Amino acid sequence: MKMRILSAADVLAAVDMRGAIDAMRGAFVALSKGEAVVPLRLALETPGGTALFMPGHLPGLWATAAKIVTVHPGNAARGLPVIHAAVLVLDPATGRPLALMDGTRLTALRTGAAGGLAADLLALPGASVVALFGSGVQAGAQLEAVRCVRTVTEVRIVSNHAESARALAARQEGVRASVMQDRAAALRGAHIVVTATDSVTPVFDGTLVEPGTHVTGVGSYTPAMREVDTALVRRARVFVDQREAALAEAGDLAGPIGDGEVDAGVIVGEIGEVAAGLRPGRTSDDQITFFKSVGNAVQDVAIAARVLAAAEREGRGVVVEL
Repeated sequence: MKMRILSAADVLAAVDMRGAIDAMRGAFVALSKGEAVVPLRLALETPGGTALFMPGHLPGLWATAAKIVTVHPGNAARGLPVIHAAVLVLDPATGRPLALMDGTRLTALRTGAAGGLAADLLALPGASVVALFGSGVQAGAQLEAVRCVRTVTEVRIVSNHAESARALAARQEGVRASVMQDRAAALRGAHIVVTATDSVTPVFDGTLVEPGTHVTGVGSYTPAMREVDTALVRRARVFVDQREAALAEAGDLAGPIGDGEVDAGVIVGEIGEVAAGLRPGRTSDDQITFFKSVGNAVQDVAIAARVLAAAEREGRGVVVEL
Protein backbone atom coordinates (compact mmCIF):
# COMPACT_ATOMS: atom_id res chain seq x y z
CA MET A 1 0.00 0.00 0.00
CA LYS A 2 1.40 3.38 -1.04
CA MET A 3 0.82 6.58 0.92
CA ARG A 4 1.98 10.16 0.38
CA ILE A 5 3.79 11.86 3.28
CA LEU A 6 3.53 15.66 3.33
CA SER A 7 5.63 17.93 5.53
CA ALA A 8 4.71 21.33 6.94
CA ALA A 9 6.59 22.90 4.03
CA ASP A 10 4.53 20.82 1.58
CA VAL A 11 1.29 21.97 3.23
CA LEU A 12 2.44 25.58 3.16
CA ALA A 13 3.34 25.37 -0.52
CA ALA A 14 0.12 23.62 -1.51
CA VAL A 15 -2.47 26.09 -0.15
CA ASP A 16 -2.12 29.77 0.69
CA MET A 17 -4.31 31.69 3.14
CA ARG A 18 -6.64 33.07 0.48
CA GLY A 19 -7.23 29.56 -0.81
CA ALA A 20 -7.80 28.37 2.74
CA ILE A 21 -10.42 31.07 3.36
CA ASP A 22 -12.22 29.97 0.20
CA ALA A 23 -12.10 26.36 1.41
CA MET A 24 -13.54 27.39 4.78
CA ARG A 25 -16.43 29.17 3.11
CA GLY A 26 -17.48 25.97 1.34
CA ALA A 27 -16.81 23.78 4.37
CA PHE A 28 -18.89 25.85 6.79
CA VAL A 29 -21.75 26.16 4.31
CA ALA A 30 -21.78 22.36 3.98
CA LEU A 31 -21.69 22.01 7.78
CA SER A 32 -24.60 24.39 8.35
CA LYS A 33 -26.65 22.79 5.59
CA GLY A 34 -26.21 19.35 7.14
CA GLU A 35 -24.14 18.14 4.20
CA ALA A 36 -21.08 17.17 6.29
CA VAL A 37 -20.56 14.18 8.57
CA VAL A 38 -18.69 15.43 11.61
CA PRO A 39 -18.98 13.72 15.03
CA LEU A 40 -18.14 15.79 18.10
CA ARG A 41 -14.44 15.50 18.71
CA LEU A 42 -13.05 13.30 21.47
CA ALA A 43 -10.83 15.01 24.02
CA LEU A 44 -8.28 12.96 25.95
CA GLU A 45 -6.57 14.63 28.88
CA THR A 46 -2.89 13.75 29.22
CA PRO A 47 -0.34 14.70 31.89
CA GLY A 48 0.94 17.63 29.84
CA GLY A 49 -2.17 18.77 28.01
CA THR A 50 -5.00 17.58 25.80
CA ALA A 51 -5.18 15.29 22.77
CA LEU A 52 -8.11 15.85 20.41
CA PHE A 53 -9.36 13.24 17.91
CA MET A 54 -11.33 14.77 15.03
CA PRO A 55 -12.77 12.71 12.13
CA GLY A 56 -14.94 14.05 9.33
CA HIS A 57 -16.36 13.46 5.86
CA LEU A 58 -17.41 15.96 3.18
CA PRO A 59 -19.54 14.18 0.55
CA GLY A 60 -19.39 17.21 -1.73
CA LEU A 61 -15.60 16.96 -1.91
CA TRP A 62 -15.59 13.15 -1.77
CA ALA A 63 -13.11 13.55 1.08
CA THR A 64 -12.58 11.80 4.40
CA ALA A 65 -9.91 12.66 6.96
CA ALA A 66 -9.09 12.41 10.64
CA LYS A 67 -6.85 14.68 12.67
CA ILE A 68 -5.10 14.12 15.97
CA VAL A 69 -4.02 17.38 17.57
CA THR A 70 -2.33 17.89 20.93
CA VAL A 71 -2.35 21.12 22.90
CA HIS A 72 0.34 21.42 25.59
CA PRO A 73 0.52 24.98 27.00
CA GLY A 74 3.75 24.20 28.88
CA ASN A 75 5.59 23.70 25.61
CA ALA A 76 6.10 27.45 25.21
CA ALA A 77 8.53 27.38 28.14
CA ARG A 78 10.36 24.47 26.50
CA GLY A 79 10.80 26.32 23.24
CA LEU A 80 8.37 23.94 21.53
CA PRO A 81 5.10 24.62 19.67
CA VAL A 82 2.04 24.49 21.90
CA ILE A 83 0.17 22.60 19.19
CA HIS A 84 1.26 19.43 17.36
CA ALA A 85 -0.96 17.65 14.88
CA ALA A 86 -1.13 15.08 12.10
CA VAL A 87 -3.86 14.49 9.52
CA LEU A 88 -4.65 11.17 7.88
CA VAL A 89 -6.57 11.34 4.58
CA LEU A 90 -8.59 8.29 3.52
CA ASP A 91 -10.21 7.16 0.28
CA PRO A 92 -13.97 7.33 1.07
CA ALA A 93 -14.72 4.44 -1.31
CA THR A 94 -12.14 1.91 -0.10
CA GLY A 95 -10.94 3.27 3.24
CA ARG A 96 -7.36 3.12 1.99
CA PRO A 97 -5.02 5.67 3.62
CA LEU A 98 -3.99 8.14 0.91
CA ALA A 99 -1.81 10.61 2.77
CA LEU A 100 -0.37 11.56 6.13
CA MET A 101 0.39 15.24 6.47
CA ASP A 102 1.70 17.66 9.04
CA GLY A 103 -1.33 18.95 10.90
CA THR A 104 0.31 21.76 12.86
CA ARG A 105 0.58 24.09 9.88
CA LEU A 106 -2.74 22.80 8.56
CA THR A 107 -4.42 23.59 11.90
CA ALA A 108 -3.01 27.11 11.96
CA LEU A 109 -4.04 27.60 8.33
CA ARG A 110 -7.62 26.41 8.73
CA THR A 111 -8.13 28.18 12.08
CA GLY A 112 -6.73 31.40 10.69
CA ALA A 113 -8.89 31.00 7.60
CA ALA A 114 -12.03 30.57 9.73
CA GLY A 115 -11.23 33.85 11.47
CA GLY A 116 -10.56 35.46 8.11
CA LEU A 117 -13.90 34.26 6.77
CA ALA A 118 -15.68 35.63 9.86
CA ALA A 119 -13.95 38.99 9.49
CA ASP A 120 -14.89 39.08 5.82
CA LEU A 121 -18.54 38.38 6.62
CA LEU A 122 -18.94 40.37 9.83
CA ALA A 123 -16.36 43.18 10.15
CA LEU A 124 -17.09 46.63 8.76
CA PRO A 125 -15.74 47.07 5.22
CA GLY A 126 -13.39 49.85 6.33
CA ALA A 127 -12.00 47.99 9.36
CA SER A 128 -8.28 48.74 9.52
CA VAL A 129 -7.10 48.58 13.16
CA VAL A 130 -6.60 45.15 14.75
CA ALA A 131 -6.10 44.37 18.44
CA LEU A 132 -4.58 40.90 18.70
CA PHE A 133 -4.43 39.05 22.02
CA GLY A 134 -1.80 36.32 21.74
CA SER A 135 1.44 36.00 19.78
CA GLY A 136 1.82 32.31 18.97
CA VAL A 137 1.35 30.42 15.72
CA GLN A 138 -2.43 30.70 15.89
CA ALA A 139 -2.28 34.43 16.52
CA GLY A 140 0.00 34.91 13.52
CA ALA A 141 -2.33 32.90 11.29
CA GLN A 142 -5.34 34.92 12.44
CA LEU A 143 -3.55 38.14 11.60
CA GLU A 144 -2.49 36.83 8.19
CA ALA A 145 -6.09 35.91 7.41
CA VAL A 146 -7.54 39.24 8.52
CA ARG A 147 -5.02 41.01 6.31
CA CYS A 148 -6.31 38.95 3.38
CA VAL A 149 -9.85 40.32 3.73
CA ARG A 150 -9.35 43.84 5.09
CA THR A 151 -6.84 46.63 4.45
CA VAL A 152 -5.12 46.68 7.84
CA THR A 153 -3.05 49.76 8.72
CA GLU A 154 -2.36 49.13 12.42
CA VAL A 155 -1.84 46.05 14.57
CA ARG A 156 -1.68 46.10 18.37
CA ILE A 157 -0.36 42.90 19.93
CA VAL A 158 -1.05 42.07 23.57
CA SER A 159 0.75 39.01 24.89
CA ASN A 160 2.28 37.50 28.01
CA HIS A 161 5.23 36.41 25.86
CA ALA A 162 7.13 39.57 25.01
CA GLU A 163 9.73 37.95 22.76
CA SER A 164 7.24 36.22 20.47
CA ALA A 165 5.06 39.34 20.43
CA ARG A 166 7.96 41.48 19.27
CA ALA A 167 8.88 38.90 16.64
CA LEU A 168 5.31 38.80 15.33
CA ALA A 169 5.18 42.60 15.17
CA ALA A 170 8.49 42.69 13.30
CA ARG A 171 7.10 40.35 10.62
CA GLN A 172 4.24 42.69 9.75
CA GLU A 173 5.17 44.56 6.61
CA GLY A 174 3.34 47.64 5.41
CA VAL A 175 1.48 48.30 8.67
CA ARG A 176 2.19 50.00 11.96
CA ALA A 177 2.65 47.12 14.40
CA SER A 178 3.31 47.52 18.12
CA VAL A 179 3.37 45.45 21.30
CA MET A 180 1.15 46.83 24.06
CA GLN A 181 0.60 45.96 27.69
CA ASP A 182 -2.34 48.31 28.29
CA ARG A 183 -5.33 46.22 27.23
CA ALA A 184 -7.78 49.08 27.39
CA ALA A 185 -5.53 51.15 25.14
CA ALA A 186 -5.27 48.25 22.68
CA LEU A 187 -9.06 48.14 22.41
CA ARG A 188 -9.46 51.88 21.98
CA GLY A 189 -10.31 52.54 18.34
CA ALA A 190 -9.82 48.90 17.31
CA HIS A 191 -12.14 47.72 14.55
CA ILE A 192 -11.29 44.02 14.81
CA VAL A 193 -10.32 42.20 18.02
CA VAL A 194 -8.86 38.70 17.91
CA THR A 195 -8.14 36.40 20.85
CA ALA A 196 -5.80 33.45 20.26
CA THR A 197 -4.53 32.52 23.72
CA ASP A 198 -4.72 29.58 26.13
CA SER A 199 -6.22 31.73 28.88
CA VAL A 200 -8.82 30.35 31.27
CA THR A 201 -9.99 33.85 32.21
CA PRO A 202 -11.15 36.74 29.98
CA VAL A 203 -8.25 38.63 28.43
CA PHE A 204 -10.05 41.99 28.16
CA ASP A 205 -12.99 43.93 29.58
CA GLY A 206 -15.94 43.47 27.25
CA THR A 207 -17.49 46.78 28.27
CA LEU A 208 -14.56 48.56 26.60
CA VAL A 209 -15.16 47.12 23.13
CA GLU A 210 -16.41 49.96 20.96
CA PRO A 211 -19.59 49.88 18.86
CA GLY A 212 -19.03 48.51 15.36
CA THR A 213 -16.18 46.23 16.43
CA HIS A 214 -15.90 42.64 15.24
CA VAL A 215 -14.43 40.11 17.71
CA THR A 216 -13.09 36.65 16.85
CA GLY A 217 -12.25 34.17 19.60
CA VAL A 218 -10.31 31.00 18.71
CA GLY A 219 -8.14 30.20 21.72
CA SER A 220 -10.54 28.59 24.21
CA TYR A 221 -11.74 25.12 23.29
CA THR A 222 -12.99 23.62 26.58
CA PRO A 223 -15.75 24.64 29.01
CA ALA A 224 -13.06 25.57 31.55
CA MET A 225 -11.42 28.15 29.27
CA ARG A 226 -12.76 31.65 28.70
CA GLU A 227 -11.02 34.38 26.71
CA VAL A 228 -14.09 36.61 26.37
CA ASP A 229 -16.25 37.79 29.25
CA THR A 230 -20.02 37.76 29.72
CA ALA A 231 -20.24 41.51 29.17
CA LEU A 232 -19.01 41.10 25.59
CA VAL A 233 -21.33 38.13 24.96
CA ARG A 234 -24.30 40.17 26.15
CA ARG A 235 -23.41 43.11 23.93
CA ALA A 236 -22.62 41.19 20.78
CA ARG A 237 -24.41 39.52 17.91
CA VAL A 238 -22.92 36.04 18.38
CA PHE A 239 -22.04 33.49 15.70
CA VAL A 240 -20.30 30.12 16.07
CA ASP A 241 -18.77 27.48 13.82
CA GLN A 242 -21.29 24.86 14.98
CA ARG A 243 -23.99 25.29 17.64
CA GLU A 244 -23.69 21.82 19.17
CA ALA A 245 -19.93 22.02 19.51
CA ALA A 246 -19.97 25.59 20.83
CA LEU A 247 -22.51 24.77 23.53
CA ALA A 248 -20.49 21.72 24.58
CA GLU A 249 -16.96 23.11 24.35
CA ALA A 250 -16.80 26.92 24.25
CA GLY A 251 -16.32 28.20 27.79
CA ASP A 252 -16.90 31.75 26.53
CA LEU A 253 -20.51 30.75 25.83
CA ALA A 254 -21.14 27.59 27.86
CA GLY A 255 -19.92 29.37 31.02
CA PRO A 256 -22.38 32.28 31.07
CA ILE A 257 -25.17 30.05 29.73
CA GLY A 258 -24.54 27.49 32.49
CA ASP A 259 -24.44 30.26 35.08
CA GLY A 260 -27.79 31.59 33.90
CA GLU A 261 -26.32 34.93 32.86
CA VAL A 262 -27.48 34.48 29.25
CA ASP A 263 -29.49 31.77 27.51
CA ALA A 264 -28.57 29.64 24.52
CA GLY A 265 -30.54 32.02 22.30
CA VAL A 266 -27.61 34.42 22.53
CA ILE A 267 -26.14 32.43 19.63
CA VAL A 268 -27.71 34.03 16.58
CA GLY A 269 -26.42 31.47 14.11
CA GLU A 270 -23.53 29.63 12.51
CA ILE A 271 -20.97 31.30 10.28
CA GLY A 272 -21.90 28.84 7.53
CA GLU A 273 -25.47 30.14 7.59
CA VAL A 274 -24.15 33.65 7.03
CA ALA A 275 -21.85 32.49 4.22
CA ALA A 276 -24.75 30.66 2.57
CA GLY A 277 -27.05 33.69 2.80
CA LEU A 278 -29.41 31.80 5.11
CA ARG A 279 -29.01 34.26 7.98
CA PRO A 280 -27.93 37.91 8.08
CA GLY A 281 -24.61 38.73 9.71
CA ARG A 282 -24.05 42.29 10.84
CA THR A 283 -27.31 44.28 10.69
CA SER A 284 -25.98 47.75 11.59
CA ASP A 285 -22.70 49.64 11.54
CA ASP A 286 -22.69 50.17 15.31
CA GLN A 287 -23.33 46.53 16.14
CA ILE A 288 -20.66 44.45 17.89
CA THR A 289 -20.25 41.03 16.30
CA PHE A 290 -18.58 38.03 17.93
CA PHE A 291 -17.48 34.86 16.16
CA LYS A 292 -16.58 32.04 18.53
CA SER A 293 -14.79 29.04 17.05
CA VAL A 294 -13.79 25.88 18.85
CA GLY A 295 -12.61 24.25 15.63
CA ASN A 296 -14.35 21.60 13.60
CA ALA A 297 -13.12 18.58 11.67
CA VAL A 298 -14.92 19.82 8.57
CA GLN A 299 -12.19 22.47 8.35
CA ASP A 300 -9.42 19.87 8.40
CA VAL A 301 -11.13 17.71 5.78
CA ALA A 302 -11.60 20.67 3.43
CA ILE A 303 -8.02 21.90 3.71
CA ALA A 304 -6.51 18.40 3.63
CA ALA A 305 -8.40 17.64 0.43
CA ARG A 306 -6.99 20.79 -1.20
CA VAL A 307 -3.49 20.06 0.02
CA LEU A 308 -3.55 16.48 -1.26
CA ALA A 309 -4.96 17.50 -4.65
CA ALA A 310 -2.24 20.13 -5.08
CA ALA A 311 0.47 17.78 -3.85
CA GLU A 312 -0.56 15.07 -6.33
CA ARG A 313 -0.76 17.60 -9.14
CA GLU A 314 2.63 19.15 -8.33
CA GLY A 315 4.44 16.01 -7.20
CA ARG A 316 5.00 17.22 -3.63
CA GLY A 317 5.86 15.03 -0.68
CA VAL A 318 7.28 11.54 -0.50
CA VAL A 319 5.34 8.44 -1.53
CA VAL A 320 6.17 5.49 0.69
CA GLU A 321 5.26 1.81 0.63
CA LEU A 322 3.73 0.75 3.94
